[in-house]
Amino acid sequence: MKTEELQKYIQNLSPELYSFAYVLIPDDLQASQLMIDCVQSFLIQKKVLVEKMGLTKNKIVKNLLEETKLNLKKIVYELSRKRYQQLKISLSDVEANGGFFSLDFDEKAILYLKEKAALDLDRIEFITSNTRSEVLAHLYSARIKMTALMPNNLFQNEIESGGIA
Repeated sequence: MKTEELQKYIQNLSPELYSFAYVLIPDDLQASQLMIDCVQSFLIQKKVLVEKMGLTKNKIVKNLLEETKLNLKKIVYELSRKRYQQLKISLSDVEANGGFFSLDFDEKAILYLKEKAALDLDRIEFITSNTRSEVLAHLYSARIKMTALMPNNLFQNEIESGGIA
């Protein structure tokens, strides 16, 4: 695999990485900066992986690209966790408006990775460096909080229409 192909792959991942970064830090500028820092960090931290990609044949490259994607998401998560603490006060308006962004940091991350990114629990554990039970606890908590935010009449309408028994 050539360096240009890796660049193109990472470029194609940009919307997905930006989306994840924005979920963790809901600010356009900060999410964009997280993506830039993530790629730089990846190229430094995973130099061996990048070099390995240059030497491998095409069928092995697919696994290395998946590993790259997971490592990029892990770095976004780690960097955003650190920045979140620094920016917490400036994000308080967004979090105070309720909804998804009012969830705790880990709850947002894990719910997004499970529901939107459709990752399995093993990959979520890798990205967040949490145990399986921690991931499940955050996922459960996030789902409970999100359903609590839904209007009660939505559930009443479902019951009356025969949708929920």
